[in-house]
Formats: sequence, structure tokens, C-alpha cells
Amino acid sequence: MRAIIAGGGTGGHLFPGIAVARAIQRRHPGSDVLFVGAERGVEARIVPKEGFPLRTLPLGGIKGMGLWSRMKNLLAALSGLLKARQILSEFSPDVVIGVGGYASFPMVGAAVLAGCPRIIMEQNAIPGLANRVLGKSVDFAAVSDPGTCSYFGDRAVVTGNPVRPEFKAISPKTHAAPFTLLIFGGSQGAQSINRAVVEALQFLQDWKDRLHFVHQTGESQMQEVRNAYAEKGFDADVRVFFDDFHRQYADADLIVSRAGATTVAEIKAAGRAAILVPFPFAADDHQTKNARAMVDESAAIMVANSELSGKRLAETITWMLSEPRRLGEMETNARRIAIVDAEERIVDLVEAAIEKRRRAS
Repeated sequence: MRAIIAGGGTGGHLFPGIAVARAIQRRHPGSDVLFVGAERGVEARIVPKEGFPLRTLPLGGIKGMGLWSRMKNLLAALSGLLKARQILSEFSPDVVIGVGGYASFPMVGAAVLAGCPRIIMEQNAIPGLANRVLGKSVDFAAVSDPGTCSYFGDRAVVTGNPVRPEFKAISPKTHAAPFTLLIFGGSQGAQSINRAVVEALQFLQDWKDRLHFVHQTGESQMQEVRNAYAEKGFDADVRVFFDDFHRQYADADLIVSRAGATTVAEIKAAGRAAILVPFPFAADDHQTKNARAMVDESAAIMVANSELSGKRLAETITWMLSEPRRLGEMETNARRIAIVDAEERIVDLVEAAIEKRRRAS
């Protein structure tokens, strides 16, 4: 099989695509999978390390931009569509899979124009504009939330959100001090979480010898956060980005993070307890919906970004860790609601899309 996986920009879009790429290669040994992403997306750093070839398109965002940036990025989008058609012609894929992100739209759009089999993956409960538009012209839309089906009609199939196999292989953990706290806000970091953790340290002094922090900060606040841990005397591994994130999940007793769809899927697959702080400006507030679905299953605790403070975070952390039984119950509930074969279900759709187009021709 020859497949193009298009999109990225953030780990939340990219990592499900990598999970699907690996599933394709497991089922069809010798398959060629090409990733197509944006020039400035995280895919430029991650995809080559995962062993896949990458082509990039000169793309940027439209929503929330100033007029000049919007005009410039619209012109880049037109250029990106032309380059996408060139990539499609050169690679000659059997299928194009859009995973969301800037590069997904022109690449799937080029597949539509060429009559190539195409599917899209929608991680969030409410699709973004690009997928709403593309959804009218794809063979299938693989969705994580049953409520999303209404946006795509009979093209929608509930598959769950793909998770890399390393997360599904994580074993349950026996919780004992020193407890490992894994803190992150996505591949770019989260300033409000970083700030709250720094403020929380003064309220966690009595726990200093019982805590080990692993903190992915993003680029802008790494040194500030690292200095704060050192000044307060806490044991902490602070980095801009972790390449082996499944190892950090495996070591974690408790996670503090945003509530992106891929993060939530990884937490469920790994069976880890979490304090979720939804990003308040996510489109259609989908991160709050993601977190609330976890809370409803007693699989996580949610703290609204507007209510996040150092004191509140410290109180929640110590409440969780003071009774490890709470961690175990939350982990069991997280595992119970995980869909662990999402990437296999999506490869089923890939095969069905290819067969459907063959019959039509």
C-alpha cells in the first residue's frame, strides 16, 4: 500500500497519524507511507525520528490572525494546494488520510480533485472548519466521539482516537513515595499550567521529599520553571520536549495536563490518573468537553483554567497522593473507557475506501 498521511502542526494531530502509519505497515508489510506537513509544525522534528519520509507545505493559520497575516497565509494556502497536487502526482498514493492541521486541507483537497481514495480523522467532539468542508467529499470520516457523527452523516464511523502502541503497553503502577508528577501542556507547553506549578511549590514544601517532577514546559518558559524548582529545592527533570513520552507516562503516578483529544486518549490507554486543565480558547471549547467526559466516568479530575492557582493545584495534588487508592480507582476507570484498537479500525476504513474507489472505476 502507498499512503499519504497529511496534517500535524501539533502532537495531538500528528501522533494519531503515526499510530495509523505503523498499523498500515503491520498489516501490509513493505508499505510506503509519506507524511505531508507544514514547514513550521512539530512534524518537522518528530516524523524523521519516527523513520518516515516527510514533505512540507508553506502553510500558516487563518483563524485569529491579523488581516496582513491572514492574506499572506491565504496565498500560502493556494501555493500549498498546487504543491499538494504535485506531491500527489509524484507519489501516486492508494489513499490520502487527513489527520487535521494546516497540511490536511490542501492534501485531502488535492485527493478529492484527483479522485483518489481519502479519509479524514476527527479527534474532537466538534470538527474544525476544514474537516467540516472536507467531510462532504471524503469516503469516510473516522471520529472519536459518537456525537460527531451528525456532522458527517453516513460517512462517519466511530473508531476512537489512535494511540501509539507504546502507551497501550504501559503496565499498572504500584504507588509509593517518592511520587512522580508528570506535568505538560502539549508539545508547545502551557503558560498557565507552568505558572500554577511554580506557585504551587510553596504549598508543597512539606511534600518536598516525597515528590519528583517531570515537566515539559515548551520553549518559552523552560529556564524560568527549571530555576523555580531549583530555588525551592525540588527534584525535577525539566525539558522543552520529551521524545520518549510513553516512558514518562509509565513512570508517572499522577499527570497534570491540558485535555486535548490525543492527550486524553493516551491517558486512558496508559491507565493513568490525571488532573485535567482544559485550554479555555480551544475551538468550541472542545477540551472542556473532553475533560468532562473523563470526570463523568470518575477517570480524571478537572480544574477550569480560570480557577487554576498554585494553592488549588497543590491541594488537588496532595489530596490525590495522600490516598493512593484514589489513584488506583481513577486508573482502572481510565483503562475501562479506552478504545485500544482505533488505528486498526481506521486501517479497515482505508482498505474499504480503496476498494470502494476500485469498484467505482
